[in-house]
Amino acid sequence: MDELKAMWSTIPPATPKDLAGARQRLLDGMRPRQRLVTGPRLLVAAGVAAALLITPLVGGTGNPAYAVAENPDGTVAVTVNELRDPAGLQAKLGAAGITADVTFLAAGTHCAAPRFAGVDGTYGGPPAAGADELRSMVEGSRSYYAVRVTSVRTIRISPRYIRPGETLVVEFRENHSAQVPWRLGAWLAQAGSSVKPCTPVEDPH
Repeated sequence: MDELKAMWSTIPPATPKDLAGARQRLLDGMRPRQRLVTGPRLLVAAGVAAALLITPLVGGTGNPAYAVAENPDGTVAVTVNELRDPAGLQAKLGAAGITADVTFLAAGTHCAAPRFAGVDGTYGGPPAAGADELRSMVEGSRSYYAVRVTSVRTIRISPRYIRPGETLVVEFRENHSAQVPWRLGAWLAQAGSSVKPCTPVEDPH
């Protein structure tokens, strides 16, 4: 141990130039230089922590129109990058155990109501008297807890708030904004209530 301490005391401290050079060599070493280091192997090395947190239910490369993934806590994350192929997204949700009706809408439109019988006042219920009453009604509903927007392009679905036979109805409306690319309407339809196809109409607001 004394010999190691003596050797360490003879090593001069690193200069800023030395540290910068060491950092550059480290970065150079992280760049793939040969074909032996393939893309998938790099993804496995870089994404092992993320893989422990979320299990994808859809595959592919690039930036798909949508992605569905199951979280360890039983919730389902849905990322929507493009409002394209609603039937495909609906099928992926079905594979994840969620009966859903998915609609993609152009900006300035919405589905003509009523399409179904809702489980709570957030759809087809009596109009709220004011902002506070509306907020109280929404935040006390199962529809509110069943689907939450968690980021710019992602929603989280909590199946524990969806009872057997109920359908999750989601409407994504184009918003033409990078900050808010779409707006969401999400409700629960009563068990046994059929959901009519969406008839897009102009939004008066």
